[in-house]
Amino acid sequence: MLVHPLQRKEFETWIGNSSIKEPERKNFFNWIVNSPVQIYIPRIPPVGCSISAGWCIGDYNGYVFDITVSIDHFDWMSYINKEYKYISIDSEVINYLNWIGDIPTSRFSIDQRTGYFDKKAHKKISVYLIKEDEKFYEIEAEKKAS
Repeated sequence: MLVHPLQRKEFETWIGNSSIKEPERKNFFNWIVNSPVQIYIPRIPPVGCSISAGWCIGDYNGYVFDITVSIDHFDWMSYINKEYKYISIDSEVINYLNWIGDIPTSRFSIDQRTGYFDKKAHKKISVYLIKEDEKFYEIEAEKKAS
């Protein structure tokens, strides 16, 4: 769930106008809006950002989403201290781990640092989505030719 309701409208408008192909567009949209934990996207990415994504060798155009996830501090401390008996099946940590497991792309990273504020643990996730534009097809053609 997006923490700020106004951000959902901004995100919906942005993804509706983006050049992300289906089904990735729908899968990513559903993953964001159906998040079981509180998330916040500090900045909806501009069209012009450029990425070099692991399995994609080349400087593709794309979108980088930095997502801040808020998780219950007690749940998180119990998890990292391996005190699993204190984590209930519907805890925010379990919901977070399941949500990350369902991420609809292999191009993402999680900031290993954790920030703490207002009884919440905060994790940053960067998700990379490649734009299937002219540059994408040029790079793919070059890879096939070599």
